[in-house]
Amino acid sequence: MPLFDSLYIPLSGVEQKPVRRSISMLASTFVVLNILSVLLSIVFLYGFDIASFLTGFGVVLLLTFIGSILVAALPSNNLAMDRGYLLFSVLAMVFLPVINTFAASNPNNQSSTSWISSAIILLLLGFGTVMAWKKRTRSHSVIFGGFHQEKQSMRSIIEFIILIFCLLVGLFFAYQLLVGKTGGVVELILPGYALFFSIATLAITALLMKKKRTMFSVFLAVVGIMIAVIFSVPVVATLFSINEAEQEFAETFGESWEENISDVDHSYFLPTIFSLPNYFFGTRTENYMLKEDILFYEGTEGVDEGIELYFDAYLPTENSESLPGNRAVLIRIHGGGWTIGNKGAVNYAGVNKYFASQGYVVFDVQYGLSNEEKFVDFAPVSENVVGDFTIDDMVRHIGIFTDYLVTNNDEFNGDLDTVFVSGPSAGGQLASAVGLGLASGQYSDILNQALEVKGIIPIYPAHELAGQIGIDGSEELVDPALLVTENSPPALIFQGSEDGIVDPSIAKAFDESYANQDNERSILLMMPLAGHNSDFYFSTYYNQLLIYYMERFMLKVR
Repeated sequence: MPLFDSLYIPLSGVEQKPVRRSISMLASTFVVLNILSVLLSIVFLYGFDIASFLTGFGVVLLLTFIGSILVAALPSNNLAMDRGYLLFSVLAMVFLPVINTFAASNPNNQSSTSWISSAIILLLLGFGTVMAWKKRTRSHSVIFGGFHQEKQSMRSIIEFIILIFCLLVGLFFAYQLLVGKTGGVVELILPGYALFFSIATLAITALLMKKKRTMFSVFLAVVGIMIAVIFSVPVVATLFSINEAEQEFAETFGESWEENISDVDHSYFLPTIFSLPNYFFGTRTENYMLKEDILFYEGTEGVDEGIELYFDAYLPTENSESLPGNRAVLIRIHGGGWTIGNKGAVNYAGVNKYFASQGYVVFDVQYGLSNEEKFVDFAPVSENVVGDFTIDDMVRHIGIFTDYLVTNNDEFNGDLDTVFVSGPSAGGQLASAVGLGLASGQYSDILNQALEVKGIIPIYPAHELAGQIGIDGSEELVDPALLVTENSPPALIFQGSEDGIVDPSIAKAFDESYANQDNERSILLMMPLAGHNSDFYFSTYYNQLLIYYMERFMLKVR
């Protein structure tokens, strides 16, 4: 007897009726949930973002995506409809994060979202409604026997091989996620997108189950479900980490730290730490003004000869007095291992746009890059920023920007008495060096003391690491932890627990350097299963948590 036949269980008409009834009831449920999700999506897209609504809608949306895949996986005599829905689900979960990422990173996209993503989700929900309705009205099969299956044509075999290949890729990614600290492309991209991959994996698994039922396909289904569960771990672990973040804030600002934040300020903040609708649709930013490519330094001699450094300014719109930022200054310094990177799209422009729309005057600043071997060989780098630069030179370049800002602040109207400095990786190291250097008063020859730093937000900061790739610098600027004193400005440190490029011990040591100086104003947000670049996707659970606490931190420490 063929192996497939061993799984065939013919049932009598009487026995089939309860099974058909169960399938029909399940399908009816997801007809309703898909329609409800469409209606809630429209309400969400019109800007309704009350916390309870976002939580409830998020649960319904996720349940609808997963449940509709289950319905499509059930046997029916409408194989083409089921397979079409499952394939569209896979494609949607692959393209949604890509589209959302490009939308958020485009400095000129005011909303930081894309209508294409919204259209894809609404189409998926509409498709799910039709598929479930067909399943409800035309389910004449049973779960383990008598169902329509695809003939084993060459096309079917090729599709089966492709699906297995996709599952193997997913298995490799899941392994990388669990192992952590791989330092490769998977670490840089996967953790923030993992929930999308979880849903896509479920759809791929369901497609496999639409093929002939053999012990091998059942084994693949079990593997697929395990992979999907692993991909869901980062979001679940992040939700469990919220208590630690709350405790960190309570230790720094007191148990009732949020009570004295006004209702007006709260109305502009993210209403929840994590919103599933924002994760799928993208996180919206409000209005801001953008001035790009402003030249602030042109080197004419010495090591600086020939370089040109520019910045972009993200400004609040007029009548921004009621916004939480109140025109405080946020200086953003890009990462890239001191050898690559740039302002603009590659420097997480969504963050710049978000805080400008919150009332902050945000500056996205270039600095000279070292001509040592590039952190990523194929990364494009403008020749006008490359030279034989040390960390001290890079800090000096940012200091030249501070001089320019003080001289030309009438154009930007930033509050120079309320300045924050932030950046990721190498930018986090430079942000710490500039912020603590300004506050210390020891670098008045290169950093303009007219700026008063109220806080620093280093994101997986690459302290101490410049020397490992041949970039020199003074000890205190290479490792800004040495600049910490009891009077240093507060720090909000963001770090992934599985960072294979900047080891988490560096962020922990920086946090401890505050405690060692009897300075209790340091907060460490350690993100579970997050690698380097974990805030790459603007709407990921990691970055939503960072923005939620970052905007509150900046308000509290003024």
